[in-house]
Amino acid sequence: MFFSHEPGLAFKEFGLAHNLLFVVTILGLILIYVFRQQLRNYKYEKQLRYGIAIFALIWEIGLYVFKYTAPVIDSWDKIFPFGSLCGITLYVGIVVFLTKSYRLYEIGYFWTFGAIASLMFPDIPFSFDRYRFYQFMIGHALFFYMFAYMMFVHNFIPTFKSYIKSFITLFIIAIISVVINVALDVNFLFLKEAEGTPFEMFEGGSQFVYILLVILTAALVMFAWLGIARGYKKLTNSKEYLEQ
Repeated sequence: MFFSHEPGLAFKEFGLAHNLLFVVTILGLILIYVFRQQLRNYKYEKQLRYGIAIFALIWEIGLYVFKYTAPVIDSWDKIFPFGSLCGITLYVGIVVFLTKSYRLYEIGYFWTFGAIASLMFPDIPFSFDRYRFYQFMIGHALFFYMFAYMMFVHNFIPTFKSYIKSFITLFIIAIISVVINVALDVNFLFLKEAEGTPFEMFEGGSQFVYILLVILTAALVMFAWLGIARGYKKLTNSKEYLEQ
């Protein structure tokens, strides 16, 4: 029953289960910040990062197991790991945790807005009585936590140059996704249609305008993410990672 592919209790956007999720996510973020010094100086901090990265990977594998055991298996593009920005960011976060690579971090950090958007507007019909609800919510919170961890614990604070690098990289991925979408009739990065995401507000016009507005919205949200990072640096008087 818990692992059923059929929805049970109806998911209510901003209902009790949804709001509790926000509270838990915020508490987790606060705990990482409060204990950042202890985590930084922890004797087995490296092993802790490795453990979290492996757990995140196993948790994501659970998604594919769930999808491949469905009575009717989705088309390949719905299961493809890199067909969504969240999927891409998760794997970037895992590699960052394993390698402690600032260069990868400064690109992936700006894409974590996808986690917040997904947690706020989940495109799943399942509620807290189903496994898929927890797989989706915990999976998105995980990669958000991973990037927050590297900022709080290791002073991985992106710069304006990081923003430019991240946007250019995402723009290239978006162009590649548009070509694949047209060639294979898929919907990578929701650049063909919104499918229940907030991008629905951009539908109704031409495909070109829709894609342009999605990309511009991403650029603006990423810039806001830059403001959060720079604000954190100023408030905590933290050094840039590369200055250490």
